[in-house]
Amino acid sequence: MNVHRRAAEVTEFPAIRPISPRRHELLVFAGLILVFSGSVLFGSFWQSMIFQPAAVRGGEWWRLFTHPFVHVTWFHLLLDASAFFLLYNSLLEGRVAVRLAFVLGGAAGSLLLSWLAAPAISTNGLCGLSGIAHGLMAVSAVEMMVNQPRHSAEWRVGAFTFALVIGKAAFEAISGRVLFGFLYFGMVGDPVVVSHAGGVVGSLLAMLLLRSTWRAGNAKSP
Repeated sequence: MNVHRRAAEVTEFPAIRPISPRRHELLVFAGLILVFSGSVLFGSFWQSMIFQPAAVRGGEWWRLFTHPFVHVTWFHLLLDASAFFLLYNSLLEGRVAVRLAFVLGGAAGSLLLSWLAAPAISTNGLCGLSGIAHGLMAVSAVEMMVNQPRHSAEWRVGAFTFALVIGKAAFEAISGRVLFGFLYFGMVGDPVVVSHAGGVVGSLLAMLLLRSTWRAGNAKSP
């Protein structure tokens, strides 16, 4: 009787849903972006937080972690943040740590490839979430292909998206020019285009490594 009464109460007065873990993550990212990019709303950006090799070698190590959250204009912030939040929220991966690994992998790949292949960052620096966003787009596309039957429309969308992001990143890395750069209207500073390829490589490597580790762990379990 008590069970039925309790069920009726829950049905009549549904409990307020707690904030989901993913929403917590999005709020943390939003807070970081607001802290390090909020100044663009007033016409300036936090230059001491962008990545610059000389500054890092001089002991300003925090730039390694803060630079993705810095943007140079409000339009740069709008493009990067909207793409990042949309793609992060669309990930099918249910484990928080793995989702964050995709982000860290994209950030590391974007930074390392830019550091190695784009000497201009020595003077102009590197900042923004676009490299990570490209990585998350590639991961999301792979998730769609892995989790859907090959003949399904969703699989075809995933395959098209994967080909698109790989092709775009490869074109930009080889040509040194941003694809669809005319849509930036000169309002995103000097894009480090190779960072997009680095983000794709970094996130996909994180996905591959974690998938292999997960499979190995499951194989060893009784």
